[in-house]
Amino acid sequence: MAFPTSRSTPNFGTSHRNHSKISLHALHLQATRFVEEAPVFTHKSLSSIHSAFSSLYAMVLVTLFLAFSYTEVVTFPRFHHYLENYGFYIYLYGVADLFFIYVLSIAIWSERKKTVLDNLRIVLNHKSHGCLPARIGIIFFGCGTLIYLILELIAFFMTQSSLQCYHSTDGANSILGILFVLLQACLIFMYPRLNLDTCNFLDGFGTMHVVATNIIVWIHSIISESLYEFEEAEDHRLESVPTNVTNMGCDFLGERLKGVYDLNHRCEKNKVNIIGYALSKMEHFLYPFIIEFALIGASVFFVMWRHIGRHSHPSVEQPHLDVKIHRPRPLEFIKRTAWDHSLKGAVAGIFILFLAVLNLVLFFNAEGAEHNNSQAEYFSKLTKILINVCGILALVIGIWQIQFLEDIENIDKAEAENRNLDTALLRFTSFFAYLYQCFTIITGIFNANANGFPVQLHDLNAIIAAIQITLQLVFIFDLRWKKLPQNDSDTKPGRQVAIFMFFFNIGMWLVFTFEIQKVRSSLVEAHFYGFMPWVIIQRVTLPLTIFFRFHSAVVNIEMWKNIYNVHPASQHE
Repeated sequence: MAFPTSRSTPNFGTSHRNHSKISLHALHLQATRFVEEAPVFTHKSLSSIHSAFSSLYAMVLVTLFLAFSYTEVVTFPRFHHYLENYGFYIYLYGVADLFFIYVLSIAIWSERKKTVLDNLRIVLNHKSHGCLPARIGIIFFGCGTLIYLILELIAFFMTQSSLQCYHSTDGANSILGILFVLLQACLIFMYPRLNLDTCNFLDGFGTMHVVATNIIVWIHSIISESLYEFEEAEDHRLESVPTNVTNMGCDFLGERLKGVYDLNHRCEKNKVNIIGYALSKMEHFLYPFIIEFALIGASVFFVMWRHIGRHSHPSVEQPHLDVKIHRPRPLEFIKRTAWDHSLKGAVAGIFILFLAVLNLVLFFNAEGAEHNNSQAEYFSKLTKILINVCGILALVIGIWQIQFLEDIENIDKAEAENRNLDTALLRFTSFFAYLYQCFTIITGIFNANANGFPVQLHDLNAIIAAIQITLQLVFIFDLRWKKLPQNDSDTKPGRQVAIFMFFFNIGMWLVFTFEIQKVRSSLVEAHFYGFMPWVIIQRVTLPLTIFFRFHSAVVNIEMWKNIYNVHPASQHE
């Protein structure tokens, strides 16, 4: 019997290995072809993707906070302080604090390096992301914010742990919030010109997280201030501002706010009297500090986010600038700043600022009886009319004078972006300033029962204010694109008006921040619209109107410093 030889025996193992080699080879060819044909993500593309995701991340944080804030109100007391109690603010403050420590560590390390060429992880921009008034403001408003957080922390330690009002996360929120204020103020004041280029992903998400945190703090302060206005009305029971106005759109909100008011009063009884009394008396004065601190922080870090990855290398873009990391040089800045053609405008502006402060003093001294409140409102509107008329006259003169300046033909791309950002912010916030004046005009036109108050004063006040806002925008938008003539740099037309408008807007900012936000400064409007509707109108329009005034002051002082300065001093700020 013949057996088959080994040559005729099928070798299944060898055939399977050959098939596997062919499959792997084909797969390798397909992978190679895919890699060769696949698009290459350039550095610019990756930067755009990082920017998109980081901005969306910030948007998600803000929208989440807004949704939960509304839910807390309409479902009270089920979700009262839900975000605060379950770690949302710990996450916000904690991540922001870690990012601040990270940036400050690299900035300090880079500042101590001896060579400029190795200093590429963080470089200096050719101008500050936050101008000098903004940096002074971050310290001033930061002090008020610190006082508020310290009082909250002390009040937390004075609350008994067995009570419903006690939450362990409140103490952590206050401690991390204090650290947040200190680190942000230090970073903006000491290193205002940082361009981050360490890791696009980390830099983008870190800066936008800080922006979102500041916006959330801003919105939270507005909500808290609105609640305080309601509590104040409940305490004083102003007859001229009825709190029981029937309004279908606001009844549920009033009921929820009343519940929050009752709960807060029950909690205050369980705290040491001196701390609870100090916090309750000071918080409505400290809210504007928190709001402005958050707005400055958000604006500075938003500009920093836009400059991620940009270099101001001395051999490439601007060879005359020292880009080695350093702190501001105030003495060199003062020496290089031109102070001429400013005395008259500064004196007139300080006088307007004095009128605004006098208005505030008389307003708060009139607190009490309805008769005094009406007189305070009457005097307040007369003072604002006088201040706005002075502003209109100055702006007309300024618009005429700046026509003697030359138009800017060519401008650096980064500088054009900064100027366009400023104008966009002014356009957006001026909308709310106009909206507030429209509500005031409607009150004057359709309110015939103002208890002897001259309603024509409302129309005149609002119309003059709207004219002043319009002329101010025209003045700023025109002067932003002007420069001194090369053959005549001694006259400096319009500089007196620029410094005057700086003090003018600071004065109006003070009035809107500490007076106009109070319901009793607009009793006629509150009576006409109803208490709760008018509070909502104020909370929608006034925060951005206040920002419009502050940003207008910043832009005017920047134009006064840069446009009329023959020797630029921005690199020493």
